[in-house]
Amino acid sequence: MKKKTSIVLELQQLASEKAEDISDLLRKALLVASKLRLTDFQKWIKNELNGYEKDAIPSYRMGRGEIKLKNPYHGLIPVAFGDSEIEDAFCNFEIRQSIGSLEAVLANSEKTGYLTFPLNTQMISYLMQQQDIAQLPPVRVIDKSKINAILEIVQNTILEWSLKLEDQGILGDGLSFSPDEKERAASNMEIKIENFQGVMGDIVNSSVTQNLAQEIGKGDLTSLNKYLESLRIQPEEINELNKAIKEDHVPENPTEFGEKVNLWIGKMVSKTITGTWNVAASGAGGLLATALAKYYGLI
Repeated sequence: MKKKTSIVLELQQLASEKAEDISDLLRKALLVASKLRLTDFQKWIKNELNGYEKDAIPSYRMGRGEIKLKNPYHGLIPVAFGDSEIEDAFCNFEIRQSIGSLEAVLANSEKTGYLTFPLNTQMISYLMQQQDIAQLPPVRVIDKSKINAILEIVQNTILEWSLKLEDQGILGDGLSFSPDEKERAASNMEIKIENFQGVMGDIVNSSVTQNLAQEIGKGDLTSLNKYLESLRIQPEEINELNKAIKEDHVPENPTEFGEKVNLWIGKMVSKTITGTWNVAASGAGGLLATALAKYYGLI
């Protein structure tokens, strides 16, 4: 009986060619990982296909852009920050979109010449408040080479992985793998995702923080501070926020905190980038904004 074509060799061929669609390559890799019951690789592939909604991102998905204001007459105007920590908080960000979304954004850049990634509500509010007269909408602009780099890393990772599978004698017969191949795949550390992408990062336990957030009472600093402690925020930083709350005006809606509170949020988000506050950067601003909105009685 004629032996069927090896799916691993097919994957190698796709991964070694100039990729037109990385999403298709990932789907083929997901098929292999699923057949071999390699749950770690399945998880990574699914995150790349669907976007990193909750999981911490790998380091290659950290991006840095430039904040600019959209002027209807003069185009994009760079924003000058007086504080390097605040600048980092605005310019550094996590790229959580799916590979398909990134491919679409990259294709669209041929028309615009640049890529933009969204700022959260608090960041937009802060930047609008810093403008004297004109209220120009801010955007975060990045070089499209960063997105190309992500696509190349994903493609190269799959190629290296498929070569490791072949090296371990795991090739498959058509879409099937023998019990022996599955056993070798399960026991071989060389084909684990950790050997390709390194440490994936850390993220605060969402169920714990959500439950504690529900206990924040209007005007109750004690409950707010307890929640901030659960996020591993240092006592001196909590005291700094308490002082900012007392000095700022009481906001009327959850998107317009006072200047000093907004400044504090920006500094805390910047700490996620430098690693001094071990929380996922993309979610940090939202956690803090929600907590403060509950404290002010706005939600």
